[in-house]
Amino acid sequence: MTNIYKLNGRTVKDAAKFTCRFLEDNENMETQCLTSLDDEIFIQARARHGKYKQILGLDKALSVKFNPIGNDYFSVEIGEAKWADKGVALATSWFVFWPLAVTSGIGIYKQKSLPGKIIRELSTAFIPERKLN
Repeated sequence: MTNIYKLNGRTVKDAAKFTCRFLEDNENMETQCLTSLDDEIFIQARARHGKYKQILGLDKALSVKFNPIGNDYFSVEIGEAKWADKGVALATSWFVFWPLAVTSGIGIYKQKSLPGKIIRELSTAFIPERKLN
């Protein structure tokens, strides 16, 4: 998922910090921020207390890439992670210990809805220009 936003006098670094703060405060995630030589900013995020949540199928992880476009715009690409292990956990738990199937289903829903939450939050602080798939 790729979206383009107008900076409105702010910087791409401001958008990345805004996103990190949202993930840390609202989604209870740990974040790591990296900057490339091309001024692209990468955020990696994962759920706090990952091992405990991983066992229950409630963990979530994703990566977000911010790419400056000229001086006025930036693009955001969101990559989801951890789908294969959730599917295996769901299938296994259904036959072995069915209550874990419920938590795995919740984890899949949370993982799937996270990119939309990030886009909504960015849209409140920056003017969305267009969405690319």
